[in-house]
Amino acid sequence: MKISKKSLLYTVYIIAITGFFLYYLFPSDTLKTYLVYRLSQGNPDITVTIDHVSPIIPPGINLHDVGIFQQNKALVDLDNLKIMPGILSLFSAKSTVNFKGRVNAGTFSGRAEIDDNSGRLEVKGDGRISGIQVQGIPALQRLPADKIAGVLNGNFNYTTAGPNRSLEGKLTLSQFRIELNKAVFNLKSLEFRDVDADLMLKNDTLTIKNTTARGNQLDADLTGTIELTGETGENALDLTVSVTPHHLLLAKIEKILPMDSLRKRKAGKAAISFKIDGTMDEPGFSLN
Repeated sequence: MKISKKSLLYTVYIIAITGFFLYYLFPSDTLKTYLVYRLSQGNPDITVTIDHVSPIIPPGINLHDVGIFQQNKALVDLDNLKIMPGILSLFSAKSTVNFKGRVNAGTFSGRAEIDDNSGRLEVKGDGRISGIQVQGIPALQRLPADKIAGVLNGNFNYTTAGPNRSLEGKLTLSQFRIELNKAVFNLKSLEFRDVDADLMLKNDTLTIKNTTARGNQLDADLTGTIELTGETGENALDLTVSVTPHHLLLAKIEKILPMDSLRKRKAGKAAISFKIDGTMDEPGFSLN
């Protein structure tokens, strides 16, 4: 059967007009209000802001300029967040959505399963982040350091059921540099080629299962917990750090550590282990 040019033009015209009205009559403000409520639901300390919402193809929505706050303090600002529902999940008790977006010159993507049938919101999800510049993340810039920079990659999974929340991630931070408020071992800044971290956040407790950092000045290993309650500077610390200094760093810290201890150590061969307790604002250090 031959399709005439007139029929083809009418078809294109109808599709264009339909798309035009779907876009310009899209209930952006109504949907934005609903999504802000849903994304903040289950945690009264969390607030979400969205500049505006628009439709996308394949079927879904694009959230522009998304801000996430905890107790009115910015955690992260997303350039955009695209949410695309799984078509088959529309016919099941649980909803499945795919998501992706951009933040600080990097990307993130993943999949989430949402169950709201038990009377409380339950979410399970996993995803990947790539190329995110950490110097643009507000939550990290409130740490007790003058500046933090690096590129973040890794995988994560997330679970929430009512007030209970957990987030696990295996992350790699490359080209990492931190400028300290207070010098450590006579160093005002530290640089690492790679930092590999295995982390778990459960409710308000951050557990550092294992973090390894490799740099030109020193190598370091870190484990322990941080209680994320109250103000940032009041977070309680219980950390164990093992540092293996390289030759140049050993020369700088020889006046800090006992000479007998240093004589027993060879650069790159033995580690200096110490504990960190107290709070972010007033940490305590003790050699093991």
